[in-house]
Amino acid sequence: MSLGLYLDDCADSRELQRLLEDDGHRVVVPADAGLLGADDEDHFFYACRHGLVLLTKNPRDFVALHHKFPDHPGMLLVYQDNDVTRDMTHQEIVGVIRNLVSAEIPIAGQIHSLNHWRY
Repeated sequence: MSLGLYLDDCADSRELQRLLEDDGHRVVVPADAGLLGADDEDHFFYACRHGLVLLTKNPRDFVALHHKFPDHPGMLLVYQDNDVTRDMTHQEIVGVIRNLVSAEIPIAGQIHSLNHWRY
């Protein structure tokens, strides 16, 4: 199963986009949506309107949006410590999304910390 994903400004990376697309996902980035530098709410509502699961490396603000607007296509959160020995690589993010999808875990209306799915 593939996902429609939206990478917010914090997760936006051409390399990550390419890796996710190579893994079979449809990926939209802020430049495609005309939302470079937009507020988190704008990214969130764009993803919602287009049925895209939002992927962010800025979890705090999006957890608050989830609680305020729980009816959304889903959120995938990547927590970072700014420590290259602990932060997830793009390849790990793709692998973790593959694990999540393979496990058939519900995504719509949910928030998932991808860090917890590393194995």
